[in-house]
Amino acid sequence: MSKDIRITDRMPVSMQVQEVTSVTCHWHDFLEVIWIIRGSAVVCESTMRYPLCEGDIYVVNYNETHKIICDSEPAVIGFLFVDYRYFSKYIPNLKEISFAHYAFSTAPNPDAALVSCRKYMASAYSLLNREDVKPAEVEDMAVPFLKLIVDTFQYIYYVKDKDGNYIDILSQNNLTKKQLERLHRITYYIYMNCGEKLRLDDLANTELYNRFYISHFIKKAFGLSYQETVSLSRAVISERMLLGTDSSLDEIASAVGFSSRGQYCSHFRKWHGMSPTQYRRENREDAPGNVDNIFVMQRAEAEEAIRGSKIGGAVSKIIT
Repeated sequence: MSKDIRITDRMPVSMQVQEVTSVTCHWHDFLEVIWIIRGSAVVCESTMRYPLCEGDIYVVNYNETHKIICDSEPAVIGFLFVDYRYFSKYIPNLKEISFAHYAFSTAPNPDAALVSCRKYMASAYSLLNREDVKPAEVEDMAVPFLKLIVDTFQYIYYVKDKDGNYIDILSQNNLTKKQLERLHRITYYIYMNCGEKLRLDDLANTELYNRFYISHFIKKAFGLSYQETVSLSRAVISERMLLGTDSSLDEIASAVGFSSRGQYCSHFRKWHGMSPTQYRRENREDAPGNVDNIFVMQRAEAEEAIRGSKIGGAVSKIIT
């Protein structure tokens, strides 16, 4: 996929339709919404693999590493990029939200939510490709779409398998709106500060609760202990250093907050199922077989694919 994303202060949303066989591991400082218009694909994001079929919608958080693989035939995929900073004036906590992937936590009718998402994506492509499109029109389209995304793709909940490994991500629906906002603030605070020596007391003070309440709240809401949440955040942040720099494992371990290379490697393997060295070897741009194999579709061809796609109707609701 083209890394040249045309987002500006005037036009804070961009959309492309592409025929995709594979997309190398990369990240954006934007929200990315993926719509499988035709075919199927696997999105590999951080520690997880998500098989997607026609009609599926997938939200990638900003700065999260991900790649796309189509095992058989190329897929036609719509990529919508949104500058979350611009739209924070409409959705104040937009930057804090860690979107779940295909987890319908609050939508009473998941199929209806997916239909709405697809309709927004289709209208967005048509709107953004008009030569006379005005910024106000883009805002009028994007704001309700983002609110739908926020209400639909909520947070993630981790569970252990029989061997004690966190391999599944499930949707949860046991938080009020106020508690959900608190969870987003807490996980965002951990993510932004885990490179330092982050104490539970410091986190509790930001929410004006005691450490015991915050620890219990994280476990109830997230499925992970406080220390596990910190460990996961550090491992995920390290991915960009592994792929985007030549820093040694000792340097990366220190930068993301682990006390030693050994501790870093142990925790990285816990979450990723492989060592940092293997992750770097398999996902860097120069890795064998790790190539961008994409074709940017012309507008007429893309619109024809959209017209023939699954815009209404039901699709599968669970991805594991």
